[in-house]
This record gives sequence, structure tokens and C-alpha cells, in this order.
Amino acid sequence: MPIESDTTPVTLVAGLSREAIARVAGTLALPGTALIAHDLRALPLGYVIRQTRTVREGAEDFAIDGVPLDHGCATCTLRRDLLPMLRRLHRTPGVERIVVALDPAFEPESVAVEMAGTIVEDDDLPAGTASDDVTLRATIVAIDEETWLRDATGDRTLHEADLATVEDERTLAQLAVAQVRFGDLLVIEGSVENDHYRAAQLSAVLRRINPAAMQQAVGPRQSVTIDQLIVSLAALRPESRRGRPTTPFDPLLDGCPPLVGDCGIEMVVFEADRPFHPERLHDALDALLDGVVCSRGRLWLTSSPDHLLWLESAGEALGVSRGGRWLAARTDAESAGIDPIARAMAAARWDDEHGDRHSSIVAVTHHADTADIEDALTAALVTDDEIARGAAYLASLPSPFGDVHQDPCEDSTVAARDITAEETTR
Repeated sequence: MPIESDTTPVTLVAGLSREAIARVAGTLALPGTALIAHDLRALPLGYVIRQTRTVREGAEDFAIDGVPLDHGCATCTLRRDLLPMLRRLHRTPGVERIVVALDPAFEPESVAVEMAGTIVEDDDLPAGTASDDVTLRATIVAIDEETWLRDATGDRTLHEADLATVEDERTLAQLAVAQVRFGDLLVIEGSVENDHYRAAQLSAVLRRINPAAMQQAVGPRQSVTIDQLIVSLAALRPESRRGRPTTPFDPLLDGCPPLVGDCGIEMVVFEADRPFHPERLHDALDALLDGVVCSRGRLWLTSSPDHLLWLESAGEALGVSRGGRWLAARTDAESAGIDPIARAMAAARWDDEHGDRHSSIVAVTHHADTADIEDALTAALVTDDEIARGAAYLASLPSPFGDVHQDPCEDSTVAARDITAEETTR
């Protein structure tokens, strides 16, 4: 892979507002910049609208094209259109940097993963990934101070919020939180009411979701200036994401978020060195859906002793999926590629009998009683009496998760709020 100085820097711009994304992306369009924007609003007609703008000293090239859907999939279309374009722009004389304005329905992390891992097959390009030619410098997320917290704590789907013209079961809250988690710079557009408490409360939420991200406030419907962007991007913290994908073994408190409350925003940090009872945990998860902005964590269940389960919630949507095998359940060969930080975290809490198995959940709340959440999760752990009955008994406990989970579990209020049990390969 070429060293970074041989690649063209890319900045992703994301957010829930198409107009705010355009304002930030437009500010970055200095001479030597190629700007790409995809618009999904034409999906019902069978194509994606692509705008390209190349800015040079004293001149600009601008084009709008309709990109036909690749077997009906917007993500596949973006993959087949954007990735080769990034590689071609790297080879275009006069292009010194690239800005990609994402449609509001896209999560920037998925685009970064495609850039790093998808082989581009094109006759006029050498085999390789987009990251062979470009480097993701930063992800900027545009945020509306007036609406973001409301959007991030509700249950509207993207279709209901008019961010998807076709049926999309993701919620606005899931998208809002995912964008912020992956951002390196958060540009916050103020409200016309100039509500100082709301501004402080939003800032407190964002600091707890992504403490490594820089925050830049601007006035209502105002464009951030190029000087502000240059200074903020130059001051990005070493621990900011810069395109690094999430793994279930990441530190849950990465970036050191404030643990004390501020403006009614609190954090719950739950740790346990014994497994959860599957059915009691399934019932307890309701506590993470009322008055909680978001949560995520690793789960150790009696019914899946070798598999880490990964929990994520945003607003009133929550999902549980398989996140790989615990290190203690892996062979030496399977453990060879484990990130050194994840290995160090596992070693720090290693137990002679259970290895690195544990449960850790971090939640950001705005209306919930943190003690109620901690009590509900504690009550879902297996008891001393259950542990005394032995490993075979614990493994036989009925489970709504994993291998024996039957979807949909219509008799569960939690399942109605989007709990899934998906198998992911590692």
C-alpha cells in the first residue's frame, strides 16, 4: 500500500440535513478540490443522482449524472460508482483533495469500510482498494442544535422522516448516533431561539457519545468558515476515528468521556464478571430504551459461552448481534490477528477459569434513572445458586438470543423494538 504522502486526502461530510451537509462541503471546495455528492431521492425511479464539481484556479467543472441502480441496491451502486471515482480522481492532474458529501441516509462508517476493504474491479485501473490511492483524512458531521437530540431519542424510521424514499427500517435515532460516533469534527448549527441551555445539553450528549471529536459551533443556518474548518481539522485529537472502523473489542470509554452528569445528561457504566441469564436479560433490556440516548456493550450469556454478543441502542431501537468469539475460546491461530489494544484489555481482566469473558455496557441517558438501569442489569445476572448448579445447567437455560432464538418473538415487548440476533463472521 502506498504511504500516506502518496495518496489523495478524502474528507467525508455527513449529517441528517442535506442543506447543512452542502454548506459544509461547499466551504471545503477550495481550488484543487474535487467534490462528489450522491442523492438517493431518485431511487424509486431506478437511479442515484451524482453531482461532481472540480474546482481549479479561475475555473470549475460541474456535472450531474444519473447512476443506474446496481440490482436495486443503493449501497452496491455507491460502491461501484464512488470507489472507482476516488481512484480516478487520485490520478487526475490538479486534484489535490477530495470531498464526499454523503446522502443523509448513509452512515459514514460503512463508506469508510468499503474504501478500505473492497477491491475495485475496473478495466482502466490496477487491482486494489480505494485506500491504495486515497486516505480518509476526516469525517465531518453537520448537526442541527434544535432537532438533533429529539431525532436521536425517538423511534421514527428513515422512511417516516422522509430521509428514505423506499422502505428503510433503520430509525432516525440509529442514523444520528452512528454518524456522531464516527465523526472527527462535529459542526453544530445553532438554533434561532439562541437557547443556551439546549446548546450546553447537546454538547454534553455529544461529548459522551464521541469524546474524541472536536465540536465547532456556528450560528443558525450559517456556514462554518474555511478558517474554522482548517483550524479544527488541524487540531483533531490523536484518538479521533479518522476512518477506523468499530469492533466489539474496542474500549467502550475510548476518548475518556466525562462520567459526571451535566445538564441532565448522565452516563451508566455497568461491569460484571459473571454471565447474564438470557431470559432475564431479554426482559431487562427495556431499561435501555426509556430515557436513554444510546448504549452499547459486550454481553456474556450462559447460552453462548464462547461468543461475545454485541449490544447497541439508539433512541427506542436496540439490537443484539454476534460480535465474534471471546479470546479465551480461540485457538492460537485464531488469536493471531487480534488488535494489541484488545489483547491488552483482555489480559488486564483475565480470569483463570473464564478468561476474558465479561459483560460491559455503557449508556448515555437524558431522562432515565441511572440506578434503575443498573438494578435491572444486575438482577439479570445469574445468581450464586444458579452458578452452583454447574456449567451444563447454565448452558441449557432457554435463550431468546443466538442459536435458539426464533424471530420474531411476538410475545416480547423488547423484540417489538427491533432486537435482532444476527450472526456476523470474523
